[in-house]
Amino acid sequence: MKNFFVLTLMAIMLLQTFSKVVVLVDFQANKEYIMEFLCINRDKPELECEGKCQLTKKLKAQHDTDKQANERGQKQEVQVNLYCQSLPVFTSYSPIAIVSFLSNYSFSHTSVAYHSIFHPPKTIV
Repeated sequence: MKNFFVLTLMAIMLLQTFSKVVVLVDFQANKEYIMEFLCINRDKPELECEGKCQLTKKLKAQHDTDKQANERGQKQEVQVNLYCQSLPVFTSYSPIAIVSFLSNYSFSHTSVAYHSIFHPPKTIV
């Protein structure tokens, strides 16, 4: 059931997209009937219309329908920025500068591990 629903929606979308092609195929399939019964110029064989008047009428009607659908479906454009032009400023700090209160304990230890982990990659040549 789900596959049938999906295939039906796809067929409707494709028919809407290729509506002019559908009109042309319909004209070619029913050309004899159109020439004999629907053509405006069927009484004037010297014009050699062969139903092209009906084809032109159907294509114009299809064009007008598409134009009306586009006018109804037009929406206001919304611009969304997906990137940031300015980079945020990161301030670096040293762990020793943060602990600046008075104490009897001497801070002789430096943060060697902090600088040994976070460094630019080295290229091996």
